[in-house]
Amino acid sequence: MQLQLTVLTLLLLALGVAYAYQLDEVHDENEREAWLAGVFTPQPLKPAPWQTTTPTYPPIPTPPPRRDPAPGNARVQVPGVGEVQGLAEFKRLRGRAIDAWLGVRYGQVGSGLGRFQQAKPVPYESFINATRQSENCAQFPELPRLQQAEARGENVDDCLTLNIYAPAAARELPVLVFVHGEMLFDGGAEEAQPDYLLEHDVVLVSINYRLAPFGFLTALSEELPGNVALSDLHLALEWVQRNIRYFGGAANQVTLMGQAGGATLAHALSLSTRTQHLFQQLILQSGTALNPYFIDEQPLNTLATFARLAHCPMMSGNLSPLYQCLSRLRSSQLVEAFQQLHQQQEPRGLSALGGFKLVVGDALGYLPEHPAALLASNNASMPTIMGAAKDASAFILSRFYEQIQQLQSGNLSDYINVVLRHVAPPQQHKLWHDWAIREIFTPEQQRFANARSVFQGLLELSNLILYRAPVIYSIRGSYRKTPAYLYTFDYRGEHHRFAHFGNPLPFGVDASLSDDSVYLFPYPAEASRLNPEDQSLARALCSMWVSFAQSGIPNPNGHMWPKASSEYGPFLRFTNNRTSILELDQHFGDGINVPNLYGQSSSGAVLTTTSTTTTTTTTTRRPYPYYTRIVYRPTPPAQQPQPQNPQEDPFVRIQEQRRQQWMREQRERERMDQERERQQREQLLREEEERKREQWQQAQQLLQEQQRREELEREQLLREQQQRELAARQQHEQQADHERSQEDREEEAREQQAREQQRREQLEREREQAPEHEREREQQTFEAAADGQPDPSAYPTYEEYVVAHQAWIQQQESLYNPQAYASAEEEESAPVESAPPHRDANAPQLFKFVRRQQQRLRF
Repeated sequence: MQLQLTVLTLLLLALGVAYAYQLDEVHDENEREAWLAGVFTPQPLKPAPWQTTTPTYPPIPTPPPRRDPAPGNARVQVPGVGEVQGLAEFKRLRGRAIDAWLGVRYGQVGSGLGRFQQAKPVPYESFINATRQSENCAQFPELPRLQQAEARGENVDDCLTLNIYAPAAARELPVLVFVHGEMLFDGGAEEAQPDYLLEHDVVLVSINYRLAPFGFLTALSEELPGNVALSDLHLALEWVQRNIRYFGGAANQVTLMGQAGGATLAHALSLSTRTQHLFQQLILQSGTALNPYFIDEQPLNTLATFARLAHCPMMSGNLSPLYQCLSRLRSSQLVEAFQQLHQQQEPRGLSALGGFKLVVGDALGYLPEHPAALLASNNASMPTIMGAAKDASAFILSRFYEQIQQLQSGNLSDYINVVLRHVAPPQQHKLWHDWAIREIFTPEQQRFANARSVFQGLLELSNLILYRAPVIYSIRGSYRKTPAYLYTFDYRGEHHRFAHFGNPLPFGVDASLSDDSVYLFPYPAEASRLNPEDQSLARALCSMWVSFAQSGIPNPNGHMWPKASSEYGPFLRFTNNRTSILELDQHFGDGINVPNLYGQSSSGAVLTTTSTTTTTTTTTRRPYPYYTRIVYRPTPPAQQPQPQNPQEDPFVRIQEQRRQQWMREQRERERMDQERERQQREQLLREEEERKREQWQQAQQLLQEQQRREELEREQLLREQQQRELAARQQHEQQADHERSQEDREEEAREQQAREQQRREQLEREREQAPEHEREREQQTFEAAADGQPDPSAYPTYEEYVVAHQAWIQQQESLYNPQAYASAEEEESAPVESAPPHRDANAPQLFKFVRRQQQRLRF
């Protein structure tokens, strides 16, 4: 039983590390809950061994005494604003009532072109109903709602509102002003819910501001000034300064905080001389004004593209037609045009996508120069917490993950260029490309590049470009003047922010963009049900943020979070370590120095780090120097001994023990890394061999197919040649046959003529030998038969004459019966009187004449 109790005690200490209390023998759950709900008084930092002096800070203001809330009373009279009716006991958090004032208008947007211009303060109203959440500002994810609201005649541009949450009967409490926004074209103030932060004495304010084209579209002119979203936040902060005291907040203790794109806007406001006096501290979560994703390098090109999609004229030197067109269009039409702009330009590179980004040189004067130049000349630095989620860029990378997967290339530069096209401005591509080849990717990855082997390096590259490097550049010039605290959120809990919005990442990562906000605000609703481990981290995170809002020191109950002594750290990690969720690390770049985009580092030299006994350069993978990963095990100040000899300080001994333990762990990690690298090399070699074998097989298949095609082509050509030869031979034979036939016909004709000539000669001899009276009779018969015979000269062609002559012969044959004479001899020898009585006596001679004519015609 005693052993179980000890184990339970250790487990509770690990889960409640940020609250540092002793269990002793207390097992009453009510007492523990009451202790956790108590008010922590922040203590100054205890110096770490590497700190030479103890930092001094201004005295911590004493919180006002707590008063019991008046039930149901959330009506506040605000001079110059009106009577504001809110919700009493909007929620009860750990036994305390929380009042809420929702949808309080702080600005009035004009109509027409005024939708793109600076808003005006809201005039006095006698009564303000602040019991209902207002609608978000116009955004394309809510386009159907906008269209329906416009159809009902509602003013969808009247969206400049803020929400206020405060403990009942609060008085002079620190104020946390939250700026929402991951991408600056969607979201709203409702994302900041009070469930976790309002367990402490603090007032929470969240702001709605204009998004996308209404907040950022610019022609760098008074009509379209640009950076109107910053003017909205400026107006809201002025409203907070004037009126927050009526809701229990302290106007001189305002901390501006933002997430991702909201952090970019908050940082930009801290750099502007127009707004620096409106808040005293700054919390930037995964975003700074140097994030290249939120700076529009070509705002006028963005305006031209937007005008084309909105069907508005864009003439050089005369923008009046454009202004008139934008004034006439409904807000839903403008949002729809921006949606088309986003959909068309996103595949070509997110860094080139405009319409929702800050512009340099706006007509309102918020960013007269690039934020890097403002940082270099800024003398009004303020205490700042800044950091990023471990894999914050995974959400951005998921938007073009398919492009990486589909890139079938063995060239590492091709994969790097895909990432750079989306996360870095074009003028920085070569610098980041060469730096990534040198610092991030191994020689094996360069030789055997594929999507799977280089993806982790691409994720690390995008993390550095979008989130870690901007933090390093932002803190570089200010950490010596004012306290700056760095952190990374590595904790992987049950919930991912974007997984609840139906956009889960297609690959496994630790903490992604805005995952740290899940433990500050329970949004969406699924994130409000945290498991015990997540609850422990949420309370630790909220306790540090509230401590910073109260005193400028994020160290509740004596926890040690040292301020940064260089642009790289030290910094705090929020981890999944079961022993302690908080670890101290030394190099914010994970051992890799970022390139100098905006000048030299503060130290003026390239940093080197020491790993065990070997000195390495920044190319070493995550080298952690001395005093690495300090585990927080807070002890109440009263129990900390104060020895005279600093060397006998238990803290130093514990640090040395931890250093030795870390060295052992480091050696083991190096051995495991080497083994893993060896296995990866073997795997890559196997994959390369398999790939080469597949390529050889494919080449063989292609060669065989080529040979088959060539063989088929040869056979086809041979068949065609044979067919041509056969056709030529047949044609030759036909020609020869034709020539032989012609010769035969001519020969037969000559022979026939010869026979005919012989016959005529024979007839002539016979006639000469015949008696005289027979020759006379034959002559008469011939003349009688020739009478009526066709004349050849009367016909144009010989063929027509032959036809006519044959017709005449047939006519003559029809007059006589050739069957009466069996042969020519009988015809000649037959007596005349033997002929039929009805026939002419000259019939035999005439018949013989006709037969001779037929024979002559045939030849």
